Formats: sequence, C-alpha cells, structure tokens
Amino acid sequence: MHNMNNGQSDAFFQQFRHWDLNLLVVLEALFCEQGNVSRAALRVGLSQSAMSHALNRLREMLDDPLFVKQGHRMHPTSRAIALAPVIAGWLENIRGQLKPPVFDPATVQQEINVAIPEHLERLVLPALLGFLRQQAPGLHLHSRPVPMSQLNEAFAQGRIDMAIIGNDWEPKASYQHCLLTESRFVYVYDARQLHFAESVSLAELAAVPQLASNYSHKTATIIDNHFTVHGLTRRIMATSGGITAIPAILAECPMLSILPEIMIADHPLFDSLVKRPFEPDSVRATLHLVWHKLHEHDLVQHFVRDWIIRHFAGPPD
Repeated sequence: MHNMNNGQSDAFFQQFRHWDLNLLVVLEALFCEQGNVSRAALRVGLSQSAMSHALNRLREMLDDPLFVKQGHRMHPTSRAIALAPVIAGWLENIRGQLKPPVFDPATVQQEINVAIPEHLERLVLPALLGFLRQQAPGLHLHSRPVPMSQLNEAFAQGRIDMAIIGNDWEPKASYQHCLLTESRFVYVYDARQLHFAESVSLAELAAVPQLASNYSHKTATIIDNHFTVHGLTRRIMATSGGITAIPAILAECPMLSILPEIMIADHPLFDSLVKRPFEPDSVRATLHLVWHKLHEHDLVQHFVRDWIIRHFAGPPD
C-alpha cells in the first residue's frame, strides 16, 4: 500500500484552523472583478453584504487591506498583486484534481489480475478478451489461479484485483461482492458403464461409486453436506483436481460425478456423457464477483467488473 505520510508537522495542520480556505474563492472573484464587490458577489452567488463580510474576513486573515478605494475604483495592494497568480494557479490545480476524471478505455495502459478457477475460464475469458481487444487494447488481463484458502492473502498483497468464486468462500467486510449467477447440480455418467432407472432416490445415488472433483479446493462441498443432512454418505472412490479429466475417467470406470451444470454446459468434453438433474433443485451453486472496497471507484476495474456482470446477466429481455 502506498505510504501517504508526507511528514507534515502538527503545526502545519493546526494553522489551518485559523484560515478559511473557502475565502480564497472569494478572493479570486475579487481579483477577476478588480475589487468590485457587487460583481464579485454575482460570480460566486453571494449577496453583496455577504461578499463585503467575506472581504473583511480576508483582510483579517491575511492582515492586509487587499483592495483600497481610490476615486471610484478599488485598487489592489502589492500583497494582493503578489497573491493573485498564486491563488489562481492553486484553485485551477485543485479544480483539475477534484473534477471527475475522464475515462477512455481506448487509451488505457494497465494490467488487471483476476482470480478465475481454471474450470470457469472458458465461461469468461474468450468473450472478455475479445471485448478488450476491440474496446481497450492497452488493457492487459491476466487470469491468476489462486486457491480459496489464499484469496485474502492474494488481495492483501495486491496480486489480484478481483476474483470470480463459488459459494464456499466468505469475504471479509472489506470486500464488495456481486452475485453473478446460480446453477443447479447435475450428475453425469457414461452410459456404457452405468445404467439408472427413470427415478433415482438420494440413497440410491449415495450407494453408487462416485468421482468427486476438488474444483473448489475444499474437503466438504455443499453436495457432501446435503447427503449428510439426510443421514447419507457419498461412496467416493476417487477425486480429481479439476474437471477436464472427468469424462475420460468416467469412460473407463463405473462411477458418476455430481457437478454444477454451468461448469459443463456446452463443454465438448462432456458431450458423450449422460447428464441428469440432481434433486432437489434447491441445492444450487452460486458464482460471485469479489473485489476490495478500496477499488470500488477505480475506473479501469469498474469497466472490467461491469462487463463481467453484464456478461453473466445475459442479453436484455
């Protein structure tokens, strides 16, 4: 994190208790109108009496008359003449710094690091990278594989800017998150290895040899918990580290695998497998986008987050 401590003393801050910096805007208006109180008042939206009161406060604050009447005109003092360009430059600089920045994705030169599990990359990266290539060619996006247990550390160290995660990670209060989508579960198997009746009970599924997937990097999944709630235990015979090898394993072994439908929908490796809904449909996997609150208003990150959210929302009705 950037160290913002510039070593200013307590006296530096305390002297501003006696200075009303809002009066510098009044002083600039008086400069522009050559000390004419009435016209300066119109500039800043004050009444003439309020402007006169502000001028008196300026004189007290700066210990100088600033403008002196000679004949029918007000003339600046040497102190006012010296201050005029300084105040004008300072106000213009502050105005430029405080006004909302203009964001042009076509001119951005930046890197964004997103933690995306490998089995979800195909849902996001092809379309996102295609979009960035057209709209923000200088924005380089990198997918970083980060285990769930290391997400907090990765955020804290700045190794990732945002993450697409499942429903088995609880973000801290310092994070913002958005639900991207929900998915029901399905169980998949190779018809050459297993055969099922039209209706299969949860107990019957529990008795079938199963291939678990450690895609979430957690020992107990919501599927395991669902079986446990009903007094059952899955007959897990093997576990794969991801989902890519699952079709080949099921083609060789009489096992089934229970997976979120979103992970395998339209996945060519799973075309040869039978896919059946896992009941009840209320057992669902959720997908979230997570980012740190520090970057809530970062224009580049907001640009990427907005695309991801709209991508999962699908086309408008």
